[in-house]
Amino acid sequence: MNQLKSAHDTRDVFHGKNIFKVWETEEERWIQETQNSDYDFPALEHSKYQNVERDKDLNSCIDASSPIICQNLTWSVDGTSLVAVFNDFGVRQYLVPEELESTLIPFKRFFRSQSIMESCVHPQYSLFNGNEGVNVMLASSRDLPIQLFSLSPHATDHASLFNYSVMNAENERYETIFALSFCQDSVFLAGTERNKFLAYDINRKNPIWCGVGNQFGKKSSGKVMHRSIVSCFDETSDPQNYPSMRYGGSYRCDIFGVDTRTKGPLLLADKEALGIRDGSCGIVQILSSLNKHYLYVVKRNSNTIDILDVRNGFSRVNEFILPFSIKKQKFKATLDPVNGLMIGTASGHILQWSSGMVEFGGLSSRTNEEFLTESKPSSTFATSYNTSKINILTSNPSDPRFVAASYSPDKHDDLDCEANSGLSIFDL
Repeated sequence: MNQLKSAHDTRDVFHGKNIFKVWETEEERWIQETQNSDYDFPALEHSKYQNVERDKDLNSCIDASSPIICQNLTWSVDGTSLVAVFNDFGVRQYLVPEELESTLIPFKRFFRSQSIMESCVHPQYSLFNGNEGVNVMLASSRDLPIQLFSLSPHATDHASLFNYSVMNAENERYETIFALSFCQDSVFLAGTERNKFLAYDINRKNPIWCGVGNQFGKKSSGKVMHRSIVSCFDETSDPQNYPSMRYGGSYRCDIFGVDTRTKGPLLLADKEALGIRDGSCGIVQILSSLNKHYLYVVKRNSNTIDILDVRNGFSRVNEFILPFSIKKQKFKATLDPVNGLMIGTASGHILQWSSGMVEFGGLSSRTNEEFLTESKPSSTFATSYNTSKINILTSNPSDPRFVAASYSPDKHDDLDCEANSGLSIFDL
């Protein structure tokens, strides 16, 4: 087993289960690292809860004694910075240091007043080269509209730039958005409950179309449709090109096709097609192979990554077996043309399936054998975070040699275990 070396990390800033101590430590480290810098870093913004003395005065959604865990981690299009969304309601932007083994400190930090359910950074975002129109992120929260926030290095106010209506006209309640993804530079998709999909122009308050994924092809004709939460949209490794066909997954393990031209979701596969008998599984991530022939489906309460053949009716043709079971806490994999598919484990390791295997549905590109099952990783890497889960991996789009990671304890584990969290960039 190869040992991966961390090129940059956040050190012990996010270790422990005291949210006030973490904020204090982060600011101390930020001062230490920036006071002798030639660059003028913007001052870190404070949480509205930072000076609250009693836990009971905190927002009911935030727990002052829980570990701070990264929920979403996104590279800029040029690979020079990262945007990280944490469960302390904070959004942090990190510049990647030029010197190896340097500490990751926030270039900017701002907070929301409540939990961020889902977020999505514009695919063309760049601290150095992006303009105001693409240096933005979308965020959803319960009982609020979808909000657009600035990620500009010059922004001094992080109030919402624009709000997008999610009001249900029938009951006059806000619908909670669980999935967000840009499908064009100025258009994004949203997913909510009851298999409902929406599309928005970034400059318009109301959706330009909405649809419910309750249609079936001939194969599924006659089945009763059970509606669920739209949990995610597919991810591609090419932020420069927007495919017209997008895929959405649900917590019922349905996969929908969303044709952005015809503006309607269509059921493509259900849990029977995925061979799922346990109803507690749910899709948390869909990755598309570079050749668009295969979808790689990551599920909760599962120890497999399912491989679906797009050309063969989205049938399940193979699976990658994981040495652990993904439980309630999401694990996010990454797929790129150099490294193939990689995912972290519950014991701080990183599993890799080569690009050749990924592009051929789990087979080596040099074999003519029938599809194999239970395909083992091409490589397994050890890290120094063996007491933590590596819950997110994401490849640098400009230089896939570097992979950013989030490591954390199990956020659903109440045991008094060592709670080490943070971010790291590995040099492969």
